[in-house]
Amino acid sequence: MNLLRQRLSDPRVLIRLNAFVLSYFGWILFGILYGYIGRWSVNVTNEFLKLPLTSRTLVYSVLDTIKAIPPLYELFRAVYYLGFAGSIGMMVVYLLIYLYDLETSDELLSRYLLAYAIAGSIYMMFHIYAPHVVYRIPGYSSESTLLTRQEFVFPSLHNTFAAINILTIWKYRKRLGGKVLIAVNTLIPFATVFLAHHWIYDVITGFLLAVLVSKVPSRWVLKAPEKIYSLEFDSLKAITMVNLLLALIVFIIALSPGRWMLLIKSLLGQP
Repeated sequence: MNLLRQRLSDPRVLIRLNAFVLSYFGWILFGILYGYIGRWSVNVTNEFLKLPLTSRTLVYSVLDTIKAIPPLYELFRAVYYLGFAGSIGMMVVYLLIYLYDLETSDELLSRYLLAYAIAGSIYMMFHIYAPHVVYRIPGYSSESTLLTRQEFVFPSLHNTFAAINILTIWKYRKRLGGKVLIAVNTLIPFATVFLAHHWIYDVITGFLLAVLVSKVPSRWVLKAPEKIYSLEFDSLKAITMVNLLLALIVFIIALSPGRWMLLIKSLLGQP
């Protein structure tokens, strides 16, 4: 607790913490706006299904095999729902809060932002639907929510971020925290494919995107403008607390988006 209190008293940590949270909220906002600005995106799912390893038989057989092993199935479910927002949070806590590695934290944020930009540009041009949507697998929602878009599949940002996390944390692979983060992020690709959330091609392109953004020269790494450090500390701290609370709420909703969307619709009086 003393370490956490010390870190949250450092403006350099608070500014970076807010940048990570706001970048994630920005992606959520893009997902919401995509319902309007993405209407010209071309659906190439039918053409995509002509590729090998995309058959209904394969998708169902893999899913049924995993379901037949309950411990493994539940592990992959936990990893998947932790996956995106959770993996970001774990990386930020470890690098920025625990290790106080500001330079690597800046590299991580720059890679995230560039991945968001490239993937978003691709989704604006064309999109592919996930296996569970294409084959209408029972128990899966085919509707887009405030947190996810069913069109955001190829490349898989879920897997892009997992690979970015591994590449970024690799230098700490001999530390216990580094080993845990590498292990969790290594499981994410298997969880996304075995649970029919992504095609194998989504994983491959996600990895390629991660390698691409991780090759960005260090001189291009995003740096916070010096003027930001002149902000009143109490105001900065209050903004951080609000953003962290919102991030926690978003993460809780992400654990069970279908249930929360039903609750929101009922509160709004929608059928």
